[in-house]
Amino acid sequence: MNFLFAVIIGVVIGLVGGLALRGRQPNAIWLAPALAVAGALVAAVLALIFGDDRQYGWKEITLQIVLAIAGVAVTYFLGARKPADTAATPAP
Repeated sequence: MNFLFAVIIGVVIGLVGGLALRGRQPNAIWLAPALAVAGALVAAVLALIFGDDRQYGWKEITLQIVLAIAGVAVTYFLGARKPADTAATPAP
């Protein structure tokens, strides 16, 4: 059940973040939700590894939200990279 909520949190944050970044950068439309879901799933696995005894607590939800936002931030920084400008040097 935790993983289902992680996917839902990741998709919602990824879609909102992806739509916010869509006008600024030409990223793939699926990239932000995919990285947000990956971040939320990593948070669920970390909570499982470190033994969150409760079924689904606020600490796990907070960690999922933070890592989903980090996934959207990775999308932003991937789109902010400038390609290598090889055509700028004049030919001899």
